[in-house]
Amino acid sequence: MTVIVTKMSGGVTQLFNTETGRVTRKCKADSALMLIEAFGGIVKFNQKDAKATVTGHLRSIESCDVIKEEEQGYKEALPTIIEAKKEFVKNKHETTQKEL
Repeated sequence: MTVIVTKMSGGVTQLFNTETGRVTRKCKADSALMLIEAFGGIVKFNQKDAKATVTGHLRSIESCDVIKEEEQGYKEALPTIIEAKKEFVKNKHETTQKEL
């Protein structure tokens, strides 16, 4: 079994199991917001170690809420997600530049 670990924006880590195809996103911060298409909205990780998992057609969340596009709070959460992604990309760029 091989698990590919990828650091994501907003304090989330993604674990991809190449054998089962399972993707788990785990919150490393006290809370986080992430747009995850499989859940059809924004997943709000409510605490450290909260998880959102997708395997094929199966989806599960632990200590998370899903904010759908038509729900209150969706539009307010989007700028937070965009800002976290911008910061993540900026940090990645700076790290890559230092390595070069």
